[in-house]
Amino acid sequence: MNIRIFIKTHFGPLAITKKQAILETALELFVSEGIDATSIRSIAEGADTAEGNIYRHFKSKNDLARTIFLNCATQFRNTLKETAAQGSDPEEQIVILIRTIFDFSFDSKKEFSYILIANHREEIITKEMLSKPLPKDVFVEILQEGKERGIFELPEDPVIAVAWIIGMVQRSIIFLRRNITSLEPEIVIDETVDAALRMLRR
Repeated sequence: MNIRIFIKTHFGPLAITKKQAILETALELFVSEGIDATSIRSIAEGADTAEGNIYRHFKSKNDLARTIFLNCATQFRNTLKETAAQGSDPEEQIVILIRTIFDFSFDSKKEFSYILIANHREEIITKEMLSKPLPKDVFVEILQEGKERGIFELPEDPVIAVAWIIGMVQRSIIFLRRNITSLEPEIVIDETVDAALRMLRR
């Protein structure tokens, strides 16, 4: 169903702006159809607006894709920071963060899927964007504290350790989504947490 029509029907005509409709429609199409296969025309049709209106808000499709990535990444980062604050020490915080990634991938499926899609596109993830606050930075800060307190043994650049953890979690999520593993989700999550801690502990 047309997203804009659905929101108008259920929440009234002022419930969503043109820009919000464009962002929501583009996110849904980028995830379901792929970025390359999604045209500005299809986004405009789905958002119930003119193509020219999209260009009034965004310079190009890549600019739109970058904006959506930053929105999704910010949402993800805020979720990680909020849950990590519940931990009393770096090790407990890492456990919480890993579990939060699994939860986010299930609860915010479109946003998480899009982060994975866009993260491998150099025309979207520019060097300038990498300087902005991103989800990985929450991990880096906690890992660095754990290293300083003698809890974790890390490579010289803790970003590499983040890559190890995130990569392992992402593959586990993909295996769960595609039913490649016969294990129950909670068992996969527990074993992924244990593997990450074994990798980090001194």
